[in-house]
Amino acid sequence: MSLDTWINLLIASFFISLSPGAGAITTINQSIRYGFKKSMYSIMGLQVGYGVQIVLVSIGIGLLVTSNELLFVSIKWLGVAYLVALGVQQWTSKSEHVDLAHNQSTKKFTAYSHFLKAGFINLLNLKATVLLIVFIPLFIQPELDQINQVSIILVTLLMVDVVIMLGYATLASYVGKWIENDKIKYLNRTTGTVLILVGISIGYQL
Repeated sequence: MSLDTWINLLIASFFISLSPGAGAITTINQSIRYGFKKSMYSIMGLQVGYGVQIVLVSIGIGLLVTSNELLFVSIKWLGVAYLVALGVQQWTSKSEHVDLAHNQSTKKFTAYSHFLKAGFINLLNLKATVLLIVFIPLFIQPELDQINQVSIILVTLLMVDVVIMLGYATLASYVGKWIENDKIKYLNRTTGTVLILVGISIGYQL
């Protein structure tokens, strides 16, 4: 994988994770309710679910690369269009709900159940699956070693997501009371703008 390709991957994955989706909202809610340390179980669960999705999608894409080059290129262009459309959607979509009413909840905390719940949130997230199907091919070069490229993509996506989720958990645990749902739209618009620009940049390089 070339350095330019990896930088585009890093930027795109950063802002995709930064966008307040199901994983981010789960992390924020858990940190507000139970505190930063206990939110780690949810973050770990999210990464396991996300990692399994990435591996499964990558296996399918690997088969596609060797069997149908035209379809693979078509999916790359679909991925460019999807990134731009996702950016536009971030501008127009309503914010997902952050629960501010249960700070340090007295409800019994079970690490195992929160880990599993978070894992399934990412594993069964069809929106994330569709995103990965059109996102991963953007950074795959058929002439290079597939396992090496997929490994770089897997590690990059997971490490970026961990950093973002830790940031959300830290923010929520210390200043959760200042988080307002109507202000999340500004974060959505920022991530939307960057995703549009990254999509256009990748399309220019195809």
